[in-house]
Amino acid sequence: MDDFKIDADRWCFLDNPTQYIEFEAGGLQIEPLIRQFKTAKEILTRLADGRGVLLADDVGLGKTTVGALVAWIVACQGKRVRIYAPNEVLRRRWAEELERHLPLLQRRGDPYKTNAVSARIKQGKVKRLRTGSIQVTTHYELVRGHKDKQQLTACDLMIIDEAHRAKGDGSAFNGALRDLGDLTKRKLILTATPFSIRLSELEQLLKFVGATDLDAVKRYASELKRLFALGDGHDVVVESKRLVRAARAAIDILQPYVIRHGIDDLSASERNRFGAVGSAPWEIPTATATNEELELLLRMDRLLQLAPERRGERRNDPRFHIGWQHVGTELERVTNRANSDSDHVVRLHSDLAKKSLIARRTRPHPKIVAVIEAIRPLLDAGEKVLVFCHHRATASELLGALERALISEWVSRAGPSVTVWRATWESLLRLALPRNLLPADEQLLAPIIDWLCSPGIRWQITGWLGQPADNEKALANQLATTRPRKAKSGVPTILDSARELVRVLLEEQSTSTRALLKNIMKGQHAFGSGTSHFPGMLGEGLRVMGAWSHDGREEPPKTLYTGKPDIVIALFNSPFGPDVLVTTDRLSEGVDLHRCCRHLIHYELDPSPVRTLQRNGRVRRVGSWAALTGQTICYAYPTFGGTRDEKAIGVMRQRINVFGLLLGGVPSLDDESDVSAQSFVETVLHHAGKSLKSLNRKLSV
Repeated sequence: MDDFKIDADRWCFLDNPTQYIEFEAGGLQIEPLIRQFKTAKEILTRLADGRGVLLADDVGLGKTTVGALVAWIVACQGKRVRIYAPNEVLRRRWAEELERHLPLLQRRGDPYKTNAVSARIKQGKVKRLRTGSIQVTTHYELVRGHKDKQQLTACDLMIIDEAHRAKGDGSAFNGALRDLGDLTKRKLILTATPFSIRLSELEQLLKFVGATDLDAVKRYASELKRLFALGDGHDVVVESKRLVRAARAAIDILQPYVIRHGIDDLSASERNRFGAVGSAPWEIPTATATNEELELLLRMDRLLQLAPERRGERRNDPRFHIGWQHVGTELERVTNRANSDSDHVVRLHSDLAKKSLIARRTRPHPKIVAVIEAIRPLLDAGEKVLVFCHHRATASELLGALERALISEWVSRAGPSVTVWRATWESLLRLALPRNLLPADEQLLAPIIDWLCSPGIRWQITGWLGQPADNEKALANQLATTRPRKAKSGVPTILDSARELVRVLLEEQSTSTRALLKNIMKGQHAFGSGTSHFPGMLGEGLRVMGAWSHDGREEPPKTLYTGKPDIVIALFNSPFGPDVLVTTDRLSEGVDLHRCCRHLIHYELDPSPVRTLQRNGRVRRVGSWAALTGQTICYAYPTFGGTRDEKAIGVMRQRINVFGLLLGGVPSLDDESDVSAQSFVETVLHHAGKSLKSLNRKLSV
């Protein structure tokens, strides 16, 4: 028996977003909110009608805001809601979003005034829920409970964030959802990447929200797979019409269950808040591989064929083409596996490869050199740069090279003493402490001020001010009126930026950051000497930092931060601190990295175009640095010419161009298709583009 009943009168406030944010000061903006409210209203209507919903908006369009509104409206009608985020970072973000809406909802009167309270938000392990409560937990907790056979997942509404992680019949998360999904009455799936030519993945998500007749979707998936396999020599007009017919039938099936908005389909005024991607690609010129370098790569391929660690071991490893560190690691392993008596051919190849590698490692890899040279002028212009790698070893090699190459040349500048800086920040930032901060926690401001007074940050701010005043009052005025990073207008002042950083670092949900501040206080470090436990080593002139979990195999780079990434995210979203962040796909989804950055480099690609789009979405979001400064967002895909790296990145860039038209239905780089097949697909899609775009828009509300 379905007893899921919700009253539409209780969400009529969604018709008036302007009134909703009348007294809001947390960053909600009216134009995205109009669309988000309309989306939330449609989701609630479908839930009330007995359907589940798959919300598949592009990255950065505010799915968390929509989900939080839906969760509160359902919970405040006496229902139990569970939200499953993919990791702890996103779990905390969900909790913050739920908290942000509390004062706004309470102004709506009952039932929100009495029911929309912090005590209703439950975090941590999956437990039994009381009516009107919202549990925010992780995919891992769901899987763990499933393994322990704990049937504690019953609820009225289950919200699955980043649901593409549930794809794949063999995954533990997939199994947990399949077995426990019947314990919930309604489901809301949030994902920016719902579609794939792998039919089982798409079918699973649609079936989970209640879709049954999927024959048309199967035919569409089949047409996509066929299209990528055709290649040149086929009739473009015939194939484009065939694809459009299949897409039209699939959209008709998807429409009752799927809601999707793309950034490029938004109104011009709303699109401006995300920032525009540059019309011309950001090209980073890289030297083409020499004959000696190609010979080394071929020797590595031959060595892995002659002396594999295991049967079927991957030979043409993409990491060989973008750095020397992994080549050295694998070369050492092959040498150790070879028998000196019988494997003379292996010995010969390995000896020659070692000599070649030693010669290569006298300087950074050519691709790393190109990235260094591309980043250097951006730092001089006051920009921040985000760099993504797929493997930790690659990220480590790149970060180490950037540390050595991008050391600041210290310029002597006359300025106030540390005492003046400290007194100025003390007077300005005490006023910025969160109102709900406990008196015992006010001391956590001290290490933040210490960091702002450290030599590296003082040097950085001095560069923005030009000539900092030598007395507290005048310096305070400069900080309150000057914009950071050479920005002329549109962005917060240095003082406003510092106050926002304090708010974020002391936010109640930022438990790891608050713990770090407490540890710094216990150590009583003298920041005047340049010592700091904050990420980065700007005091030593190092303008880069890294963030990933180190595997411990080799000595980590100096500026690698291996703890929970909350503080790294907070600092990179402020104008202060290191200018370059090198990270792995650990930070490729669900986090904001856009507040002071508009340049993103894909140094190493994940095989899936989905991951590439997730990365791009870190800097193209509402209130981005690009939007605030009126500049463009720049994505770079540097290539090591003449190698597999060049081909892989060329195919990826083509697939990104067609991703939106095909609702994401493009294969990953692991799915082999040659360049001619890819070009043929682009030709077909160009011919069918107008029809496909109009069909895709039928999924919007």
